[in-house]
Amino acid sequence: MVGSLPETLNPQPSFKVDNRVPLVVRTTEKLEFPRHYLLRGFAIYLQGPFVLNLNPAFAEVLGVKLWFYGLSYAIGFLAVFLWVMLRRGYLGISSRQAWDFSLLFSLASLIVGRAFEIFFYEWELFRGNYPEMIAFWHGGLSYYGVILGALFGVLLFCVIHRKKFFLVADEIVIPVAFLLALSSIGSHLNGEVYGYATTAWWGVKFPHAQGFRHPVALYDAARCLVVIIFLIAVAKKAIPGQGRMLGHFMFWYGSLGVIVAFFQDPGTVIIRQIGMDHVSNALVAIIGILLIIRSPRKNLKKSNHLNTLHFAPASLVARMPAGLDHRVWFRIGLFLLILLFCLIIPSGLSQEWLYHLSAQQGI
Repeated sequence: MVGSLPETLNPQPSFKVDNRVPLVVRTTEKLEFPRHYLLRGFAIYLQGPFVLNLNPAFAEVLGVKLWFYGLSYAIGFLAVFLWVMLRRGYLGISSRQAWDFSLLFSLASLIVGRAFEIFFYEWELFRGNYPEMIAFWHGGLSYYGVILGALFGVLLFCVIHRKKFFLVADEIVIPVAFLLALSSIGSHLNGEVYGYATTAWWGVKFPHAQGFRHPVALYDAARCLVVIIFLIAVAKKAIPGQGRMLGHFMFWYGSLGVIVAFFQDPGTVIIRQIGMDHVSNALVAIIGILLIIRSPRKNLKKSNHLNTLHFAPASLVARMPAGLDHRVWFRIGLFLLILLFCLIIPSGLSQEWLYHLSAQQGI
């Protein structure tokens, strides 16, 4: 059973809808196109209507469905591992410690992300149904919980192996931004994250929403990619291990997040159109500014350059250790199991939550 459900929604084109409520209705809205003839021609060329009807499961093996949403996290965790493995010399860690980091990072992200979704978003559904809390394969993984879990995993690794937090955090912000971009794309393919109704030509018809909507999950993915560009530029001059890279990540991620939040339901409204999403993103940006201010501005030694040759596949093979003992093989096997486990996670929202709300609307 689920707690109190949202009231019946107004089917007019100007409605505002909680982005957690799935509904399907027909729409006769007309899309608006840019006036400039070049932009108009490009818009008409891409004119849909864009209807998202992709099967969120990309394969089925022995009766077990594998999902695009989980695949996004599996690829993201793998990217973080490859980055750390290639840069382990700069971080001053061994290959075994690189595997330890990947395990702690991925496990903390999944566990905290799951707990955040349960206790902050779907407690009414999970209360009294404790075995369901560990059923990742039924869906339920909070985006913000994953971010907090990633930070906790980094902190835990630094405590265990006695490494400087800012040194590790500064190094992994770029692959973490890539991970967040992938997870946003996974949420879009599921059709579970969408914004307000729109008549813009790029609006998308989602399977669980009325009319055409802002594809805010794609906006969020674009935000992460823009953040990566800024971080690569900052990395050329930043002094490593001082928190400047982390500060820029938080500033750009939070400030751009404020803009994205205007295209979707802001959650609890504080004043007019300003909600908790705007406030939380603004706080992240402010913390980022403080980290930037406290860190030195220039790296005179230029020891933190990102040479693309260091990230070539041949370089990765060359940097892998020649001999692996049984302890490393155990870590490798465990990490591969985590990646495979990610594939059975269907969505950020629990499937029972979506099914129950769909049944209430006769879908």
